[in-house]
Amino acid sequence: MKRLILIFITSTLCNSAFSETDLRSNKLSDNGHFQVSYMSKLEPIEINNLHAWKIFIKDKDGKALSNAEVSVIGGMPEHNHGLPTQPQITKNFGDGCYLLEGMKFHMLGWWTITISITNENISDAVTFNLKL
Repeated sequence: MKRLILIFITSTLCNSAFSETDLRSNKLSDNGHFQVSYMSKLEPIEINNLHAWKIFIKDKDGKALSNAEVSVIGGMPEHNHGLPTQPQITKNFGDGCYLLEGMKFHMLGWWTITISITNENISDAVTFNLKL
């Protein structure tokens, strides 16, 4: 009985921690230097389906950044593993829009995607949360 109660409490705490997680697809970067948003070409996002995202980057004043260096990592915090792929920016459309290819999620649950940005010697990052 004690084990069942412990499992219930642990499950409840994990679920309540995630339920308070910010799932927005547009955010200000950690240090406030960039406004970043994404749009998946696969809607809704599904597991085991390779797809691309468009990443939109503006400076803190709303000016589109067309020459930023952008990298992406991701993973599942609760399972302590990364993405099964290595997503890369493959195209710069200009006007602050970048094509991110190689996105794939192989499990249901909570995922984080961290986008690191450098523009004119200013570096910052933003982390997006997804629940699949």
